[in-house]
Amino acid sequence: MDETYFALIGDLVASRRMEDRRGVQRKLSTVLEALQEELGDAVAAPFRLVAGDEVQGLLRDPEAVVAVLRRIGDEVHPERLVWGLGAGPVATDLSEDISLVDGPCLHRARDGVRKAGRSGRWLEPEGLPRLETEVLGALFALLGAIRADWTARELEYVREARGRSQRDVAERFGVNESTVSRGLARAHFRSVLDGEDAARAIFRSLRAPLSGVDR
Repeated sequence: MDETYFALIGDLVASRRMEDRRGVQRKLSTVLEALQEELGDAVAAPFRLVAGDEVQGLLRDPEAVVAVLRRIGDEVHPERLVWGLGAGPVATDLSEDISLVDGPCLHRARDGVRKAGRSGRWLEPEGLPRLETEVLGALFALLGAIRADWTARELEYVREARGRSQRDVAERFGVNESTVSRGLARAHFRSVLDGEDAARAIFRSLRAPLSGVDR
């Protein structure tokens, strides 16, 4: 059986109308380099910025999808990308240059990002079992809707609060702990963490080769 890979394609929404398109592209390039180091062996073909407005990459471990969307989403906020996730084999050799890789997983990711462009959902999966496809699509739609309402300061609090206490965050920004608590509550921080944990759990269940999938 062919090995299953997980292709991700992200499209920067309304990129041609951005006031600082070049600055957003630079942010994307920086975070993509960092992700390669952070994700290590989970990456089969490194994430690259393609045609200025599109991100493409290939994963061995689908659980890394959560980290990719979160890190990139944080970096470009309030701008956003919509994503297509495609599961399946590749039909070429793997390469450091994602543009040289092709196969069903990438075709499905392309279908997913087109679908996400129409639906406005943060992520549209393709090539997964029907239940996982529906649950992940709805889950990421909810996470994306919450994130879209974050202010710049709320995003800063959320980023700092991952793995840190509210007291540490308050000291970092020179504010009262209650101020941080209110900001995190408005950002639905705990619900976001729960949603990300749920998505990772679903992706972990997909690590085994996919067979008999209703596509």
